[in-house]
Amino acid sequence: MQSISERGTMNIFEEKQVAQEYDFYYEGDLGKQIDEVEKQAIESLVKSVVPGKMLEIGCGTGHWTRFFVEKGFQVTATDVSEPMLEQARKKELPVDELMYASVFDLPFESNSFDQVAVITALEFCGDIPRALEEMKRVLKPGGWLIAGCLNADSVPGQNRANDPVFKHGDFMTKELLTTRLTSFGKPQVQECVFLSPDFLLLDNTPEESTVGGVFLAAAVQKEN
Repeated sequence: MQSISERGTMNIFEEKQVAQEYDFYYEGDLGKQIDEVEKQAIESLVKSVVPGKMLEIGCGTGHWTRFFVEKGFQVTATDVSEPMLEQARKKELPVDELMYASVFDLPFESNSFDQVAVITALEFCGDIPRALEEMKRVLKPGGWLIAGCLNADSVPGQNRANDPVFKHGDFMTKELLTTRLTSFGKPQVQECVFLSPDFLLLDNTPEESTVGGVFLAAAVQKEN
């Protein structure tokens, strides 16, 4: 989960240990499986999007930054957690820029990016509507917002009060995320990563429909 909160607000990702251990999640068997499912969902939504100049909000350690670069996007990656940015810089990713920037005051002109991406970061910013307005400002008409959010209706979402990181997040349901993204245009939203209470991955099994997907993959084209 990436970090885009303003300075002065609670930002769990400012803790150096959290930043240093963030990528360890993707090294375990379950983490690798979940990562593959999430990326398949995002890729299915953007397969018809022509890669262009992309702003990534809440890039964290650069995990998703690498994905977007490999898909051909010209990425300017931002975050407000210096420990996270420090980890991202160590990867020496071929980005246009890797910089500190608040989602509430982006240092870019209006209508300056072809795509804006925000993956598991929006729910930790502290003011989702305000963040979306600023993203919309810098996105060109006809450009795409690409989002990945954690689902309030999933097992982890329903139990987030007991999680040291998730308890700081403002998780959304699929319906609420869809409603909020209609300010851009007509959003497409998919659920995936169907985790059981025992943390078994149920995607593409008969039991998939018994739980909510943890990950909401979304894409919406800015209409004006």
